[in-house]
Amino acid sequence: MLLSSSFFSRFSLRSRFIALIATLVFATTLLLGWVASGQTADQMEADIGDAASEAAYQMVDKLDRSMDARIKEVKLLLAMQALTNDTSPNVLREQLERLQDNHSVVSWIGFTDPQGIVQAATGGILEGVSIAHRPVFIEGEQQLWIGDVHEAVLLAQLLPNPTGEALKFVDIATPVHDRSGELRGVLAVHLSWQWAEYVQDTMLSPASQQLGADMLLLAEDGTVLLGPQTLLGQPLDSLVKLPSPGDTAPQWAIETWPNGERYVTGYARSSGFEDFPGLGWIAVSRQPIGAAFAPVEKLQTAIMGAGLLLALLLAVIGWVIASRMVAPLTRLSHAADQIQDGEGADCIPLESGSPEMKRLSISLRNMVGRLLDQRQTINRLEDLANTDPLTGLPNRAFLTHYLQLAVPEAERNQQSMAVIFIDLDGFKQVNDELGHHAGDLLLIEITQRLKSALRSGDVVARLGGDEFVMVLKTKQAHLKMLTHDISQRLLSSINQPVALPDDQWGCVSCSLGAAWWPHHGLHISTVLQLADDALYAAKSRGKHQLVIHTPNH
Repeated sequence: MLLSSSFFSRFSLRSRFIALIATLVFATTLLLGWVASGQTADQMEADIGDAASEAAYQMVDKLDRSMDARIKEVKLLLAMQALTNDTSPNVLREQLERLQDNHSVVSWIGFTDPQGIVQAATGGILEGVSIAHRPVFIEGEQQLWIGDVHEAVLLAQLLPNPTGEALKFVDIATPVHDRSGELRGVLAVHLSWQWAEYVQDTMLSPASQQLGADMLLLAEDGTVLLGPQTLLGQPLDSLVKLPSPGDTAPQWAIETWPNGERYVTGYARSSGFEDFPGLGWIAVSRQPIGAAFAPVEKLQTAIMGAGLLLALLLAVIGWVIASRMVAPLTRLSHAADQIQDGEGADCIPLESGSPEMKRLSISLRNMVGRLLDQRQTINRLEDLANTDPLTGLPNRAFLTHYLQLAVPEAERNQQSMAVIFIDLDGFKQVNDELGHHAGDLLLIEITQRLKSALRSGDVVARLGGDEFVMVLKTKQAHLKMLTHDISQRLLSSINQPVALPDDQWGCVSCSLGAAWWPHHGLHISTVLQLADDALYAAKSRGKHQLVIHTPNH
């Protein structure tokens, strides 16, 4: 916390203000950009997913409608008289081939007798062959039947196959009855699966194909009927969102496919159309998530880029505004420095740039003026509190405060101190004989003599009456010599007569008691007491002499 405070204290208010504006603008822009891009991205992702599900729905709807059209065509075939009359196979074959030529998706049409033997077929294929055990006859003799996609069994080697791939068909079969209701046979139609591939190709634009989009068709059990070659015939039961039977609503999800890649996947299950009841086919539209959501990433990048540019622009504007706002404060700060250097309150400029700055500058002027007046008053009071009113010397209060600061300073400078107590001998006699006024004048003169005996940096204070104390700082090796030297000066100068009014003279001498810190005591209060005791010893030994405290060994 202290490091952080120290770090920020290095910067000016303008820099902090600019940094604050830039940070707030950047954070706000980033937040708004994040929210906007997030909302837009969610909407775009939903739109992309809906487009995928819509593509799947369109594909399965086209397949359903195409199958319905084929079923209606088969129902129209039932109206052919050739199916219900004893028409020769050649005539029936010609009619069936004529119908096949009009519908490219029809690979084979055949008509069987009630025993399942093909009587007539397009191209004469399988004529005379029994298909009684094939589902197309077994189911077709009962009712209209639609068979799911399957590979050719009997027709694989008989029908033309230019691609060489396995032929697949969707079967439609229906019973044929005569007017009396007797079964005449079964009409079987094989629809080529190529029509579904054509529908698949029409669902994807070239641009979508370049981005890796695929259209697949799954059987009801999830097996791939139509799609990439590597997936044909494989079950896709690993897809989590694969629609369940009966769930025909288009939907989409982000799925992980068997190859481990993630795709935006749209689903739509066949619900049939009119005469086509549906076979449960599931159309699937998929696109790699990176390619599908590339527009989302571009939009997010654009939004964040615009946000950063906006933040930079607003930061520059904030810098200009901050400079103008801080300029008056800078001038007021400079004025405060001038006041600290001793100038008056008049140096504070009157700012008129804004009502707030004007009020602030006026208030500062008034406040500084009052503070300077109070400071002068406090200084006068401090002088009175720490000064003896008669002699002008520091008093006991000042001495106590001075020693509290002098001891640590002496310790840092590796110095010692000599404390000398001074008491005037014969002062009471002067007071009694010449009066208190003469005594006061005597004390004033003695004060001047005490000051003249001091070195620069030494202190002398009046404790009261005719008692004074000196504090001398020096190296420990010089303590004894300094104490004796100063004492001799005092004994000599104070002993000189003092001229008083009315041609009177006052004569006094002095007794001195000294002790050294820290030689005689670690605490300054102890040294003061020892010096006082030494003073009384000097008086008891005849006065007008110096006694230095001698420790008892």
